Amino acid sequence: MLSVLIPVYNEEELLESTVGKVHSYLEQRAIEHEIVVTSNGSSDRTVPIGENLQKTHAWFRFFSIPEKSVGKAFRLGVENSRGDYLVCLDADLSSELVFLEYAAELLRHADMLVGSKTMGEQRRSPLRVIGSQFYILITLLLFDLTISDYSMGAKAFRRSAILPALPHLDSWTGYIFELCLYLKREQKKILQIGIDCVDRRKSRFSLLHEGIYRYAHLFRCWRASKNKNSWLYRG
Repeated sequence: MLSVLIPVYNEEELLESTVGKVHSYLEQRAIEHEIVVTSNGSSDRTVPIGENLQKTHAWFRFFSIPEKSVGKAFRLGVENSRGDYLVCLDADLSSELVFLEYAAELLRHADMLVGSKTMGEQRRSPLRVIGSQFYILITLLLFDLTISDYSMGAKAFRRSAILPALPHLDSWTGYIFELCLYLKREQKKILQIGIDCVDRRKSRFSLLHEGIYRYAHLFRCWRASKNKNSWLYRG
């Protein structure tokens, strides 16, 4: 079964339509699935909407944490998922849904599937594209990683492959990068495919704050990779 994980923050306007689109897409293709939504720190009507959807749809599950922490939301979703394969999507569905079909097929042969905007077509601001490319270059130089997209959306995992890493993951946005490091160290198979992406709205994160956080997080991971007592130690 495919478990579709969607972390949300103040998504009262999109939640119901997003869930409906994902369910319809998978149902039409006869892919067994569940949709697991976790609210992290929402202060609008996201929580009551999610709770009501859970009451009326057997394929939908909803969880909530009080603080804004997308990494914790991811962990909670994984812990409560019932599928062997996990797919992460953004709430605004900015990446094409065909990624769901790829995940259902390719995770039979791999431990992680990366939907890469760099390898596909992306309609985003030049600043975000340049920032992403520089970040990817740094990960290649420091960690010898050839992953071309570390965003939270359009990523998929074999659940059993990432469970050991779950307690250690970053509570903010660095958890995808950490999972890539971990899976490479464990010599797991990571596949990448091109995915088209269209940003329909302004980022929910402060780009300046996020940029500073991401590079500070890279430095922490670099230090951890050299520490024999760290879960990210590379030897």
